[in-house]
Amino acid sequence: MAKQLCVERNWCSEIVTVVNVTRKGVAEPLTGNLEEIGERSALVLTESPLPVASRVHIACREHVLRGVTKSCELDGGLGYFVEIEFAPASRWSRRWFSPLHLLLRRELELRLSA
Repeated sequence: MAKQLCVERNWCSEIVTVVNVTRKGVAEPLTGNLEEIGERSALVLTESPLPVASRVHIACREHVLRGVTKSCELDGGLGYFVEIEFAPASRWSRRWFSPLHLLLRRELELRLSA
């Protein structure tokens, strides 16, 4: 699995569109599953690779997160785990977007400690 930028991410599952914004300004959309999300980064599982250092937009329902790919690693049976670091002006907040399936890190820690 991809190296994690931020251990403060929450587990989740939601189909999203990842748009690779090329240097020529061309947008290349790719469907993926949002696997983890935090204030500053996300992990998306896709069927195709995305180059490291690519500018990307993650379309989550009516919201868009902007960032840069930090890693892209193939997991044989699943696809590509793409690590995305959000731009400073594009931070995730549960108040404006909550994935359909979301397990908050705090809740997981409580369950594991019980």
